[in-house]
Amino acid sequence: MEQEEPLQAVLVADSFNERFKPLTTDGPRCLMPLANVPLIEYTLEFLALSGVNEVIIICKSHSDAITDYIRKSRWNNSKKPKVNVVVSQGMRSLGDAMREMDEKRLLKSDFILVNGDVVANVDLTAAVEAHRMRRKNADKNAIMTMVLKQASVEHRSRPRAEESVFMLNGETHECIHWEATKPFPIKTEKIELDIERIEQCSEVLIYSDLIDCQIDICSVEVPPLFYENFDWQELRSDFLKGILESDILGKTVYAHLLPTGYVTRVVTPRMFDAVSKDVLSRWAYPIVPESNMVPGHSYKYSRPNVYKEERVRLAVNAILEENVAIGTGSIVGDHTCIRNSVIGRNCIIGDKVTIENAYIWDGAVIENDCQISQAIIGKNVTLKSGVKVEPGAMIKGQVSIFPNTQIPRNAKVVGDQGPNGGLVFQDDGDDDGDEDEIQNIALGCIGAPPPPPGQEADSDEDSDDESEFDAAGGADWKAEADATIDRAFAENHTFEIAVLELNTLKMAMDLDFHHLRVVVLEKLLREMDVSTTNTARTSVAGILKRWHDLYAKYLETPSDQLDCIEIIVDYCRDKEILRKQLKIVLFEFYNADLLSDDEILEWFDSLEKTGDDAIIRHEMSSFIEWLEKDDSDSEEESESD
Repeated sequence: MEQEEPLQAVLVADSFNERFKPLTTDGPRCLMPLANVPLIEYTLEFLALSGVNEVIIICKSHSDAITDYIRKSRWNNSKKPKVNVVVSQGMRSLGDAMREMDEKRLLKSDFILVNGDVVANVDLTAAVEAHRMRRKNADKNAIMTMVLKQASVEHRSRPRAEESVFMLNGETHECIHWEATKPFPIKTEKIELDIERIEQCSEVLIYSDLIDCQIDICSVEVPPLFYENFDWQELRSDFLKGILESDILGKTVYAHLLPTGYVTRVVTPRMFDAVSKDVLSRWAYPIVPESNMVPGHSYKYSRPNVYKEERVRLAVNAILEENVAIGTGSIVGDHTCIRNSVIGRNCIIGDKVTIENAYIWDGAVIENDCQISQAIIGKNVTLKSGVKVEPGAMIKGQVSIFPNTQIPRNAKVVGDQGPNGGLVFQDDGDDDGDEDEIQNIALGCIGAPPPPPGQEADSDEDSDDESEFDAAGGADWKAEADATIDRAFAENHTFEIAVLELNTLKMAMDLDFHHLRVVVLEKLLREMDVSTTNTARTSVAGILKRWHDLYAKYLETPSDQLDCIEIIVDYCRDKEILRKQLKIVLFEFYNADLLSDDEILEWFDSLEKTGDDAIIRHEMSSFIEWLEKDDSDSEEESESD
């Protein structure tokens, strides 16, 4: 029996563009922290999951940093995959990387070609096997298999301005045509097709909804083809086009469509935000912070999607709303609110700070009264009190910003303020291109406006009024579901209509009943009047009376009820004014026969006696004592009967 060569992978660490400058001035994109984990860790983990035996990392820019990182990481002593770094000083494109591989003769058999910014939870074993069997039994000229993933047109992990149309043979999935599509210029482009090639197919499939992360399974014939065609630089626009349009080469390329799983690339600041949110909101599971894939990490999960490492200090009135990760050693001040954001390690966040949809890297200092929205703050940056950072801004590491400064939208700050209080901004190097290309590049910015209507690449446009930075797909179910329940309450829908709308949303966005419980329970907590204990009691009782059947539908089983309690408690945990009314809320649910005493007592017994749980225990103690006494009295009455 013929034995297959060990599976290799080539990881191209350079990005060959400047979309993340100035953040990448001092380090490579592949080491940028996404949810406080270097990007390359996700890619290497994905390759390990796919059974790769050896990973060859090829790099030029910041090669010392990459080599040093691998040397100090868990991958240094890894046997499967074995990880090696190759430095290529002449590499300026992916084509150069392939030519370097050809010259060094490092590849023995089929290999996986990826970039160092891939985040995926899929296993490529089936795709590799299909590629090998195809070459062995069906088409010896098949030199590459593109790994693609279908996604809804609203999915936020679809990069704007980088979408493509794939035309495949319906029977074999051989690619017979590929075309890049861009929102700009706004016009209907003509696509020239090879009619003779199409006529050879009994069925043709045309896809415009595929996520192409440029994950390719290549034969060893691929690098020599780049060497022979020295002008080929890009994998799709040069190599793929060249293969498809050549009558001489006689080679073929196929597509493998992944049936399930999460896969994308962090190619723009907007995608950095989208993928971060997918990780925080658990759409990329098991890629979640509490998996602690980097040795030394200590994240623990709590609802609603809050992840804290050990030694995080939160002031009593600090609020972590949802989708938040905070690294060890960080401090968050009083009346500071953080939502949909990642805080690195050893950060100091002052009082009355608002951080929303933002990313604060290790060692940053954010003083009192700062406002940061839809921005990335580099390592060891200091924002003095009162600084406002507007959407799209990126601030290079080590920079210090004077008090009460406003950083404008999409600004790239690369230097400190001088004696006259001025900031040093970076010109966008991409502005040398034509106007259409500039507009396409701008679509990848944080907080970018939507592309023009009617264009293929605008399909990932967010449908609500919130920022594009917080856009569709992934956790957008929450915005849509909140709007649905808000409408039901405001328009006084019947129980049947409300359930129908929520179930329609559940099926359309592939949700489960936990998601719907989150929506209806958080709606009640938002509607609760917390002015006094009496107003809280009255408002909750009124909602449960009006919408009793709706809440009962989602609290049918003991596990449903335990989930309900966890959702309510997690929502109230970091909000002192709500936490003080927690016993009122649970009492009213109990009083309305929506929660049983058994489930409430089981939940209470599971609480820790230290930390945040100790505070919850204290707030709930009188209600639990009453509940235990009531339960005991009921048992005695039952026995006497």
